[in-house]
Amino acid sequence: MLLWTVSMSVSIAVSETALWLAGVVWCANWLRAELNRAGHVPEPARGPAGDVFSLVGTPLMAFWGVSVVSALASRAPVESIWELRDVFLWVAPPVTYLAYQHPRMRNIGVRVFGAGILLAILIGLAETLLAMQRGEMPGTYRPDGTLGHYMTYAGALMLAIPLLLTVQSGRGWLWHRVVAIGAVVLLGLTMTRSGWIGCAVGLTVWLLSRFVRGQAPSSARPGRPWAAYGAILLVVLVVAVIVLLSLAGPEVLFDRGASIFSLDNPTNVDRLAMAVTGLKIIRTHPWLGIGPGLMERVYPAWRVDWAVQETNPHLHNDILQIAAERGILGLVAWAWLMASICLGAWRVLRYAGPFGEGGPEARAALAALAAFLTMGMFEYNFSDSEVVMILLFIVALPFAASSGIAQARAAADSDGA
Repeated sequence: MLLWTVSMSVSIAVSETALWLAGVVWCANWLRAELNRAGHVPEPARGPAGDVFSLVGTPLMAFWGVSVVSALASRAPVESIWELRDVFLWVAPPVTYLAYQHPRMRNIGVRVFGAGILLAILIGLAETLLAMQRGEMPGTYRPDGTLGHYMTYAGALMLAIPLLLTVQSGRGWLWHRVVAIGAVVLLGLTMTRSGWIGCAVGLTVWLLSRFVRGQAPSSARPGRPWAAYGAILLVVLVVAVIVLLSLAGPEVLFDRGASIFSLDNPTNVDRLAMAVTGLKIIRTHPWLGIGPGLMERVYPAWRVDWAVQETNPHLHNDILQIAAERGILGLVAWAWLMASICLGAWRVLRYAGPFGEGGPEARAALAALAAFLTMGMFEYNFSDSEVVMILLFIVALPFAASSGIAQARAAADSDGA
Protein backbone atom coordinates (compact mmCIF):
# COMPACT_ATOMS: atom_id res chain seq x y z
CA MET A 1 0.00 0.00 0.00
CA LEU A 2 2.72 2.48 0.90
CA LEU A 3 4.65 1.71 -2.29
CA TRP A 4 1.48 2.40 -4.29
CA THR A 5 0.81 5.58 -2.32
CA VAL A 6 4.26 7.06 -2.83
CA SER A 7 4.62 6.08 -6.50
CA MET A 8 1.21 7.02 -7.94
CA SER A 9 2.40 10.55 -8.75
CA VAL A 10 5.73 9.37 -10.19
CA SER A 11 5.32 6.07 -12.07
CA ILE A 12 2.12 4.52 -13.37
CA ALA A 13 3.81 1.14 -13.93
CA VAL A 14 5.12 0.87 -10.37
CA SER A 15 1.94 2.22 -8.80
CA GLU A 16 -0.41 -0.07 -10.72
CA THR A 17 1.74 -3.11 -9.95
CA ALA A 18 1.84 -2.26 -6.25
CA LEU A 19 -1.92 -1.61 -6.23
CA TRP A 20 -2.76 -4.94 -7.83
CA LEU A 21 -0.44 -6.79 -5.46
CA ALA A 22 -2.15 -5.07 -2.53
CA GLY A 23 -5.50 -6.14 -3.99
CA VAL A 24 -4.34 -9.75 -4.25
CA VAL A 25 -3.13 -9.70 -0.64
CA TRP A 26 -6.45 -8.23 0.47
CA CYS A 27 -8.40 -10.96 -1.38
CA ALA A 28 -6.20 -13.68 0.15
CA ASN A 29 -6.66 -12.29 3.66
CA TRP A 30 -10.41 -12.00 3.17
CA LEU A 31 -10.66 -15.59 1.91
CA ARG A 32 -8.59 -16.88 4.81
CA ALA A 33 -10.78 -15.02 7.30
CA GLU A 34 -13.96 -16.38 5.71
CA LEU A 35 -12.68 -19.96 5.75
CA ASN A 36 -11.69 -19.67 9.41
CA ARG A 37 -14.93 -18.00 10.43
CA ALA A 38 -17.44 -20.22 12.24
CA GLY A 39 -21.02 -19.57 13.20
CA HIS A 40 -23.03 -16.42 12.66
CA VAL A 41 -21.37 -13.56 10.83
CA PRO A 42 -22.21 -10.29 12.59
CA GLU A 43 -23.38 -7.38 10.52
CA PRO A 44 -20.60 -4.80 10.28
CA ALA A 45 -21.14 -1.57 12.15
CA ARG A 46 -21.91 1.41 9.95
CA GLY A 47 -20.14 4.71 10.31
CA PRO A 48 -21.44 8.17 9.43
CA ALA A 49 -21.10 7.46 5.69
CA GLY A 50 -23.69 4.67 5.98
CA ASP A 51 -23.57 1.45 3.96
CA VAL A 52 -20.53 2.29 1.86
CA PHE A 53 -20.65 -0.70 -0.47
CA SER A 54 -24.31 -0.11 -1.34
CA LEU A 55 -23.87 3.64 -1.64
CA VAL A 56 -20.94 3.51 -4.06
CA GLY A 57 -20.95 -0.11 -5.23
CA THR A 58 -24.41 0.00 -6.80
CA PRO A 59 -23.77 2.94 -9.19
CA LEU A 60 -20.28 1.60 -9.86
CA MET A 61 -21.66 -1.74 -11.04
CA ALA A 62 -24.33 0.07 -13.03
CA PHE A 63 -21.75 2.22 -14.82
CA TRP A 64 -19.43 -0.61 -15.76
CA GLY A 65 -22.40 -2.83 -16.64
CA VAL A 66 -23.66 -0.24 -19.12
CA SER A 67 -20.10 0.17 -20.40
CA VAL A 68 -19.84 -3.56 -21.16
CA VAL A 69 -23.20 -3.59 -22.96
CA SER A 70 -22.17 -0.52 -24.94
CA ALA A 71 -18.87 -2.18 -25.90
CA LEU A 72 -20.58 -5.38 -27.03
CA ALA A 73 -23.10 -3.40 -29.11
CA SER A 74 -20.44 -1.26 -30.82
CA ARG A 75 -19.06 -1.73 -34.32
CA ALA A 76 -15.72 -2.91 -32.87
CA PRO A 77 -16.51 -4.98 -29.73
CA VAL A 78 -12.97 -6.25 -29.17
CA GLU A 79 -11.46 -2.78 -29.31
CA SER A 80 -14.15 -1.39 -27.02
CA ILE A 81 -13.77 -4.19 -24.47
CA TRP A 82 -10.02 -3.57 -24.39
CA GLU A 83 -10.74 0.08 -23.61
CA LEU A 84 -12.54 -1.04 -20.46
CA ARG A 85 -9.32 -2.35 -18.88
CA ASP A 86 -9.28 0.73 -16.65
CA VAL A 87 -11.88 -1.04 -14.53
CA PHE A 88 -8.95 -2.65 -12.70
CA LEU A 89 -8.04 0.75 -11.28
CA TRP A 90 -11.19 0.55 -9.18
CA VAL A 91 -9.51 -1.90 -6.85
CA ALA A 92 -8.03 1.27 -5.31
CA PRO A 93 -11.11 2.29 -3.26
CA PRO A 94 -11.66 -1.03 -1.45
CA VAL A 95 -7.95 -1.47 -0.78
CA THR A 96 -7.70 2.09 0.55
CA TYR A 97 -10.89 1.57 2.55
CA LEU A 98 -9.49 -1.48 4.31
CA ALA A 99 -5.90 -0.33 4.79
CA TYR A 100 -6.48 3.19 6.12
CA GLN A 101 -9.29 2.81 8.63
CA HIS A 102 -7.07 3.65 11.62
CA PRO A 103 -6.24 7.38 12.02
CA ARG A 104 -2.53 6.63 12.43
CA MET A 105 -2.43 4.67 9.17
CA ARG A 106 -4.26 7.46 7.32
CA ASN A 107 -1.75 9.95 8.67
CA ILE A 108 1.13 7.77 7.48
CA GLY A 109 -0.51 7.31 4.09
CA VAL A 110 -0.97 11.06 3.56
CA ARG A 111 2.61 11.78 4.60
CA VAL A 112 3.97 9.11 2.26
CA PHE A 113 1.80 10.49 -0.54
CA GLY A 114 3.23 13.94 0.20
CA ALA A 115 6.74 12.55 -0.17
CA GLY A 116 5.82 11.22 -3.62
CA ILE A 117 4.38 14.61 -4.63
CA LEU A 118 7.54 16.34 -3.41
CA LEU A 119 9.59 14.03 -5.64
CA ALA A 120 7.29 14.79 -8.58
CA ILE A 121 7.69 18.53 -7.94
CA LEU A 122 11.48 18.30 -7.83
CA ILE A 123 11.53 16.33 -11.09
CA GLY A 124 9.30 18.91 -12.79
CA LEU A 125 11.41 21.78 -11.49
CA ALA A 126 14.61 20.12 -12.71
CA GLU A 127 12.98 19.56 -16.09
CA THR A 128 12.07 23.25 -16.30
CA LEU A 129 15.57 24.43 -15.36
CA LEU A 130 17.13 22.14 -17.96
CA ALA A 131 14.77 23.55 -20.59
CA MET A 132 15.81 27.08 -19.66
CA GLN A 133 19.44 26.06 -19.87
CA ARG A 134 18.82 24.84 -23.43
CA GLY A 135 17.55 28.32 -24.24
CA GLU A 136 13.86 27.54 -24.55
CA MET A 137 11.64 30.58 -24.05
CA PRO A 138 9.23 30.80 -21.08
CA GLY A 139 5.87 29.30 -21.96
CA THR A 140 7.28 26.93 -24.57
CA TYR A 141 8.38 24.34 -22.02
CA ARG A 142 5.64 22.61 -20.09
CA PRO A 143 6.95 20.16 -17.45
CA ASP A 144 5.35 16.73 -17.24
CA GLY A 145 7.42 15.16 -14.44
CA THR A 146 7.57 11.45 -15.16
CA LEU A 147 3.87 11.12 -16.09
CA GLY A 148 4.34 11.52 -19.83
CA HIS A 149 2.12 14.57 -20.44
CA TYR A 150 1.86 18.00 -18.89
CA MET A 151 -1.94 17.76 -18.56
CA THR A 152 -1.62 14.50 -16.62
CA TYR A 153 1.05 16.10 -14.45
CA ALA A 154 -1.18 19.12 -13.86
CA GLY A 155 -4.11 16.89 -12.90
CA ALA A 156 -2.02 14.96 -10.38
CA LEU A 157 -0.69 18.14 -8.76
CA MET A 158 -4.16 19.68 -8.71
CA LEU A 159 -5.67 16.74 -6.81
CA ALA A 160 -2.73 16.51 -4.42
CA ILE A 161 -3.09 20.06 -3.10
CA PRO A 162 -6.25 19.57 -0.96
CA LEU A 163 -4.97 16.23 0.34
CA LEU A 164 -1.73 17.82 1.50
CA LEU A 165 -3.84 20.20 3.58
CA THR A 166 -5.35 17.34 5.60
CA VAL A 167 -2.35 17.22 7.95
CA GLN A 168 -3.55 19.29 10.89
CA SER A 169 -0.92 18.87 13.59
CA GLY A 170 2.69 18.02 14.26
CA ARG A 171 5.76 18.95 12.28
CA GLY A 172 4.18 17.67 9.10
CA TRP A 173 1.64 20.51 9.16
CA LEU A 174 4.15 23.06 7.92
CA TRP A 175 6.10 21.06 5.36
CA HIS A 176 2.95 19.65 3.78
CA ARG A 177 1.75 23.19 3.16
CA VAL A 178 5.13 24.10 1.72
CA VAL A 179 4.81 21.14 -0.64
CA ALA A 180 1.27 22.28 -1.52
CA ILE A 181 2.63 25.71 -2.47
CA GLY A 182 5.27 23.99 -4.58
CA ALA A 183 2.54 21.99 -6.31
CA VAL A 184 0.74 25.26 -7.14
CA VAL A 185 3.95 26.64 -8.66
CA LEU A 186 4.52 23.59 -10.86
CA LEU A 187 0.83 23.56 -11.79
CA GLY A 188 1.29 27.11 -13.01
CA LEU A 189 4.34 26.11 -15.06
CA THR A 190 2.38 23.44 -16.91
CA MET A 191 0.29 26.22 -18.52
CA THR A 192 -2.73 23.92 -18.22
CA ARG A 193 -5.69 26.28 -18.02
CA SER A 194 -8.18 23.57 -17.06
CA GLY A 195 -5.90 22.63 -14.17
CA TRP A 196 -5.77 26.25 -13.01
CA ILE A 197 -9.56 26.52 -13.00
CA GLY A 198 -9.97 23.14 -11.31
CA CYS A 199 -7.44 24.08 -8.63
CA ALA A 200 -9.27 27.34 -7.93
CA VAL A 201 -12.60 25.54 -7.56
CA GLY A 202 -11.07 22.82 -5.39
CA LEU A 203 -9.43 25.32 -3.04
CA THR A 204 -12.70 27.25 -2.82
CA VAL A 205 -14.53 24.10 -1.75
CA TRP A 206 -11.76 23.35 0.74
CA LEU A 207 -12.05 26.81 2.32
CA LEU A 208 -15.86 26.79 2.44
CA SER A 209 -15.90 23.34 4.06
CA ARG A 210 -14.03 24.89 6.97
CA PHE A 211 -17.34 26.40 8.15
CA VAL A 212 -19.35 23.15 8.24
CA ARG A 213 -20.41 22.31 11.78
CA GLY A 214 -20.04 18.74 12.92
CA GLN A 215 -22.72 16.81 14.75
CA ALA A 216 -20.35 14.77 16.92
CA PRO A 217 -18.10 16.09 19.68
CA SER A 218 -15.17 16.90 17.40
CA SER A 219 -11.63 17.35 18.56
CA ALA A 220 -10.54 20.93 19.00
CA ARG A 221 -8.64 22.68 16.30
CA PRO A 222 -4.96 21.75 16.70
CA GLY A 223 -2.95 24.43 18.39
CA ARG A 224 0.25 25.69 16.83
CA PRO A 225 2.44 28.80 17.03
CA TRP A 226 0.50 30.78 14.45
CA ALA A 227 2.83 33.77 14.33
CA ALA A 228 5.93 31.71 13.54
CA TYR A 229 4.17 29.36 11.12
CA GLY A 230 2.36 32.24 9.43
CA ALA A 231 5.61 34.13 8.90
CA ILE A 232 7.30 31.04 7.43
CA LEU A 233 4.40 30.34 5.08
CA LEU A 234 4.29 33.97 3.97
CA VAL A 235 7.99 33.89 3.12
CA VAL A 236 7.57 30.57 1.27
CA LEU A 237 4.59 31.94 -0.66
CA VAL A 238 6.47 35.09 -1.71
CA VAL A 239 9.46 33.01 -2.82
CA ALA A 240 7.13 30.67 -4.73
CA VAL A 241 5.50 33.58 -6.58
CA ILE A 242 8.91 34.99 -7.46
CA VAL A 243 10.07 31.57 -8.73
CA LEU A 244 6.92 31.13 -10.81
CA LEU A 245 7.19 34.58 -12.37
CA SER A 246 10.90 34.08 -13.04
CA LEU A 247 10.48 30.69 -14.70
CA ALA A 248 7.31 31.38 -16.68
CA GLY A 249 7.28 35.14 -17.05
CA PRO A 250 4.36 37.38 -15.97
CA GLU A 251 3.34 38.23 -19.54
CA VAL A 252 3.20 34.56 -20.53
CA LEU A 253 1.08 33.67 -17.51
CA PHE A 254 -1.27 36.61 -18.09
CA ASP A 255 -1.69 35.86 -21.79
CA ARG A 256 -2.31 32.19 -21.07
CA GLY A 257 -4.92 33.03 -18.45
CA ALA A 258 -6.61 35.61 -20.68
CA SER A 259 -6.83 33.08 -23.52
CA ILE A 260 -9.38 31.10 -21.49
CA PHE A 261 -12.06 33.56 -22.61
CA SER A 262 -10.81 34.25 -26.13
CA LEU A 263 -12.57 32.89 -29.21
CA ASP A 264 -9.52 33.87 -31.27
CA ASN A 265 -7.67 30.99 -29.65
CA PRO A 266 -7.82 27.98 -32.04
CA THR A 267 -7.85 25.55 -29.11
CA ASN A 268 -11.02 27.16 -27.75
CA VAL A 269 -12.64 27.08 -31.17
CA ASP A 270 -11.82 23.40 -31.55
CA ARG A 271 -13.27 22.71 -28.07
CA LEU A 272 -16.56 24.20 -29.26
CA ALA A 273 -16.36 22.13 -32.46
CA MET A 274 -15.86 18.99 -30.37
CA ALA A 275 -18.91 19.87 -28.27
CA VAL A 276 -21.11 20.28 -31.35
CA THR A 277 -19.72 17.07 -32.85
CA GLY A 278 -20.38 15.23 -29.61
CA LEU A 279 -23.98 16.43 -29.48
CA LYS A 280 -24.50 15.18 -33.04
CA ILE A 281 -23.20 11.74 -32.06
CA ILE A 282 -25.36 11.64 -28.92
CA ARG A 283 -28.47 12.56 -30.90
CA THR A 284 -27.81 9.70 -33.33
CA HIS A 285 -26.73 7.12 -30.71
CA PRO A 286 -28.60 8.25 -27.60
CA TRP A 287 -28.79 5.22 -25.32
CA LEU A 288 -25.57 3.19 -25.59
CA GLY A 289 -23.37 5.52 -27.66
CA ILE A 290 -20.81 4.45 -30.23
CA GLY A 291 -18.84 2.24 -27.81
CA PRO A 292 -15.83 2.97 -25.58
CA GLY A 293 -12.57 3.84 -27.31
CA LEU A 294 -13.96 4.46 -30.79
CA MET A 295 -14.10 8.26 -30.84
CA GLU A 296 -10.89 8.76 -32.80
CA ARG A 297 -12.12 6.33 -35.44
CA VAL A 298 -15.53 7.95 -36.01
CA TYR A 299 -14.74 11.61 -35.28
CA PRO A 300 -13.76 12.60 -38.88
CA ALA A 301 -17.15 11.45 -40.18
CA TRP A 302 -19.03 13.56 -37.62
CA ARG A 303 -16.85 16.67 -37.26
CA VAL A 304 -18.27 20.04 -38.18
CA ASP A 305 -16.81 21.97 -41.09
CA TRP A 306 -15.27 24.70 -38.94
CA ALA A 307 -13.37 22.30 -36.65
CA VAL A 308 -9.63 22.96 -36.35
CA GLN A 309 -8.37 19.39 -35.99
CA GLU A 310 -9.17 16.70 -38.52
CA THR A 311 -9.57 14.12 -35.77
CA ASN A 312 -9.48 13.91 -31.98
CA PRO A 313 -9.06 10.93 -29.66
CA HIS A 314 -11.75 12.34 -27.36
CA LEU A 315 -14.03 15.35 -26.91
CA HIS A 316 -12.07 17.02 -24.08
CA ASN A 317 -15.14 16.92 -21.85
CA ASP A 318 -16.11 14.12 -19.45
CA ILE A 319 -19.86 14.56 -19.84
CA LEU A 320 -19.89 14.71 -23.63
CA GLN A 321 -17.33 11.94 -24.02
CA ILE A 322 -19.12 9.50 -21.72
CA ALA A 323 -22.51 10.27 -23.26
CA ALA A 324 -21.15 9.88 -26.81
CA GLU A 325 -19.27 6.65 -26.08
CA ARG A 326 -21.58 4.95 -23.55
CA GLY A 327 -24.85 6.73 -24.17
CA ILE A 328 -27.22 8.55 -21.87
CA LEU A 329 -27.52 5.40 -19.73
CA GLY A 330 -23.78 5.43 -19.14
CA LEU A 331 -23.80 9.15 -18.35
CA VAL A 332 -26.63 8.75 -15.83
CA ALA A 333 -24.78 5.90 -14.09
CA TRP A 334 -21.55 7.94 -14.05
CA ALA A 335 -23.32 10.99 -12.58
CA TRP A 336 -24.96 8.72 -10.00
CA LEU A 337 -21.52 7.38 -9.04
CA MET A 338 -20.00 10.86 -8.67
CA ALA A 339 -22.98 12.04 -6.61
CA SER A 340 -22.74 8.98 -4.34
CA ILE A 341 -19.06 9.62 -3.64
CA CYS A 342 -19.84 13.24 -2.86
CA LEU A 343 -22.74 12.25 -0.58
CA GLY A 344 -20.62 9.82 1.41
CA ALA A 345 -17.85 12.37 1.97
CA TRP A 346 -20.42 15.01 2.93
CA ARG A 347 -21.96 12.71 5.53
CA VAL A 348 -18.57 12.18 7.15
CA LEU A 349 -17.88 15.93 7.15
CA ARG A 350 -21.30 16.70 8.68
CA TYR A 351 -20.64 14.17 11.42
CA ALA A 352 -17.00 14.90 12.24
CA GLY A 353 -16.76 18.57 11.39
CA PRO A 354 -13.73 20.07 9.67
CA PHE A 355 -11.24 19.01 12.35
CA GLY A 356 -12.69 15.84 13.90
CA GLU A 357 -11.65 12.33 12.91
CA GLY A 358 -12.29 11.92 9.20
CA GLY A 359 -13.23 15.58 8.72
CA PRO A 360 -10.04 16.75 6.97
CA GLU A 361 -10.14 13.68 4.70
CA ALA A 362 -13.77 14.45 3.80
CA ARG A 363 -12.83 18.05 3.01
CA ALA A 364 -9.99 16.84 0.79
CA ALA A 365 -12.30 14.37 -0.98
CA LEU A 366 -14.94 17.01 -1.70
CA ALA A 367 -12.33 19.51 -2.88
CA ALA A 368 -10.49 16.98 -5.06
CA LEU A 369 -13.74 15.74 -6.60
CA ALA A 370 -14.85 19.31 -7.35
CA ALA A 371 -11.47 20.07 -8.94
CA PHE A 372 -11.56 16.85 -10.95
CA LEU A 373 -15.08 17.46 -12.28
CA THR A 374 -14.25 21.08 -13.11
CA MET A 375 -11.13 20.10 -15.03
CA GLY A 376 -13.25 17.42 -16.69
CA MET A 377 -15.35 20.12 -18.33
CA PHE A 378 -12.32 20.93 -20.49
CA GLU A 379 -10.39 17.65 -20.57
CA TYR A 380 -11.40 13.98 -20.67
CA ASN A 381 -9.51 13.30 -17.44
CA PHE A 382 -11.72 10.34 -16.53
CA SER A 383 -9.63 8.26 -18.96
CA ASP A 384 -6.32 9.39 -17.44
CA SER A 385 -5.18 6.46 -15.29
CA GLU A 386 -2.69 8.44 -13.20
CA VAL A 387 -5.22 11.13 -12.34
CA VAL A 388 -8.09 8.71 -11.68
CA MET A 389 -5.89 6.58 -9.41
CA ILE A 390 -5.03 9.57 -7.23
CA LEU A 391 -8.67 10.64 -7.16
CA LEU A 392 -9.86 7.19 -6.07
CA PHE A 393 -7.27 7.13 -3.28
CA ILE A 394 -8.37 10.53 -1.98
CA VAL A 395 -12.14 9.99 -2.14
CA ALA A 396 -11.83 6.60 -0.40
CA LEU A 397 -10.12 8.07 2.67
CA PRO A 398 -13.30 9.50 4.31
CA PHE A 399 -15.05 6.16 3.78
CA ALA A 400 -12.13 4.46 5.53
CA ALA A 401 -12.44 7.01 8.35
CA SER A 402 -16.17 6.25 8.56
CA SER A 403 -15.44 2.56 9.09
CA GLY A 404 -12.81 3.42 11.69
CA ILE A 405 -15.33 5.55 13.56
CA ALA A 406 -17.85 2.68 13.48
CA GLN A 407 -15.27 0.25 14.86
CA ALA A 408 -14.33 2.67 17.64
CA ARG A 409 -18.01 3.01 18.55
CA ALA A 410 -18.48 -0.75 18.64
CA ALA A 411 -15.38 -1.19 20.80
CA ALA A 412 -16.57 1.50 23.21
CA ASP A 413 -20.01 -0.07 23.47
CA SER A 414 -18.45 -3.49 24.10
CA ASP A 415 -16.19 -2.11 26.85
CA GLY A 416 -19.15 -0.32 28.41
CA ALA A 417 -21.21 -3.49 28.40
